[in-house]
Amino acid sequence: AFANESGGYEIRNRYFKGCIAPKDISIRRIRDGPSTECAVFKGFIDYLSALTLGILNRTDAITLNSVSNVNKAIPHLRDYATIHCFLDNDVAGKTALAVLTKRLGTKVIDRSTLYSGYNDLSEYLTQNLQTI
Repeated sequence: AFANESGGYEIRNRYFKGCIAPKDISIRRIRDGPSTECAVFKGFIDYLSALTLGILNRTDAITLNSVSNVNKAIPHLRDYATIHCFLDNDVAGKTALAVLTKRLGTKVIDRSTLYSGYNDLSEYLTQNLQTI
């Protein structure tokens, strides 16, 4: 289970994918003081995949827990100088990226090219475990 900002939990295992309400974003701050960078993920499995791959270095993270929560993340993202988006390579992920880019401008960077050919970062990790 992965806690969110409203006291709910995202729950995942091999057989079940769900939420203990309320549904909300999850924020992970790496340090106590201000950070200049934040990474955005659709789900916490992608966040955990990024940690496994070592691509988060002193970077705060926001997990949307659903692309429908993208607007909830915007107030939390405004003060960051750089926003790395690790969203899905599908219509919903591209739509969420477009919303973030429209609202936050050029500080939003699409990182989905790192796993092009895969739907998301976790799929990339599981398909490439032998080579990583």
